[in-house]
Amino acid sequence: MRIAAGILMIMYGVKTIGIYVSSIFLYEWDFRGGYFDLALFLISIIAAVFFITGGVFCLKRKYWKLCLASSICLSVFAFFDVMPTARFFDSPNIPSWVVMVVSPLLRAWGILPIIFVCISKSEWQEISA
Repeated sequence: MRIAAGILMIMYGVKTIGIYVSSIFLYEWDFRGGYFDLALFLISIIAAVFFITGGVFCLKRKYWKLCLASSICLSVFAFFDVMPTARFFDSPNIPSWVVMVVSPLLRAWGILPIIFVCISKSEWQEISA
């Protein structure tokens, strides 16, 4: 279970970085205009690095508390990440039903790592004993 949680967290972090970096080129964000876009971008990138770090620690079976904190942050981030992802998919080439399918999957993607990390807590305790 911890391996699945680690893989899900790494995949979500990479997806987040990919979405936000590609949206700079697609929507031609101009950070000179407002600090809110820049702050949102930096917070998203820092959070994505935190998710990837938590996922790697899950795979290595180290620092259970950091893995749990990372999965909780991922859950909160995934809940609020539906709108920027919908903005990314807002293209004439992509049908509108794709957004309706992606939104529930993002929420489930945020909840599953918490469940998997909590269920597999005993795997972290074996290594320290």
